[in-house]
Amino acid sequence: MKSFTLALATLLFFTSAACKKNSPEKELEKKLIGKWKFTGRTGGLAGSSEPAKPPVKNSIEFKKGGKYIRYTNDEPMFQGDYKLSKAKSIYTGKVDNTIRFDPKIDSPETGKILSIIGDTLAISDNFNDGYTAGYVRIN
Repeated sequence: MKSFTLALATLLFFTSAACKKNSPEKELEKKLIGKWKFTGRTGGLAGSSEPAKPPVKNSIEFKKGGKYIRYTNDEPMFQGDYKLSKAKSIYTGKVDNTIRFDPKIDSPETGKILSIIGDTLAISDNFNDGYTAGYVRIN
């Protein structure tokens, strides 16, 4: 009976340790959580660059549990859900991190390519002649 109890306890320990291990999406979400200030966008047919317009301050805040809030001049303007996943990137041809805003069940949309380097966030349309929006971390 002691050996059975010991085996069961060992099994439970390793099972719980495996469940606590964070998935790549959870690690990405940890980096994403916080408030980000819009700095500008690039892309489109002409590949133009448009910096953020100083009188208007746009930002986005990502919260735990897949929630986000978009702000204009520190006033909440829109909120909804986001989902992190993976999809083939048109930029690299490889599977990359993506974010889908307000995802619908069984939606065919692949999402936008998501890249976080340090305190810089880039969210790019995953189609030709799309735009990339740039952000810097506020908090």
